[in-house]
Amino acid sequence: MATMTATASGLPTTQLVLTGLVLLAVYATACVIWPFSACGRCGGSGKRRSPSGRNWRRCRRCGGRGSKIRLGRRLWNAAATSSHRDGP
Repeated sequence: MATMTATASGLPTTQLVLTGLVLLAVYATACVIWPFSACGRCGGSGKRRSPSGRNWRRCRRCGGRGSKIRLGRRLWNAAATSSHRDGP
């Protein structure tokens, strides 16, 4: 029976952490370049069908704009506001 030796036991963990940091950097860059994404409820159109299905109404989630601010951008804005408020 062969035994497994752990010669590079930290390698998968290191790769996982580095991959996570790269993905985080890509998402942060996307939040800076494209701060808004399409509303999930109305699909970016800004309107929904009424319960009867005959009329259109504004989407309540996005307020009829068709877009919403991304979570990462919301965190970015909160950090910028608090650092501005606290001063140097």
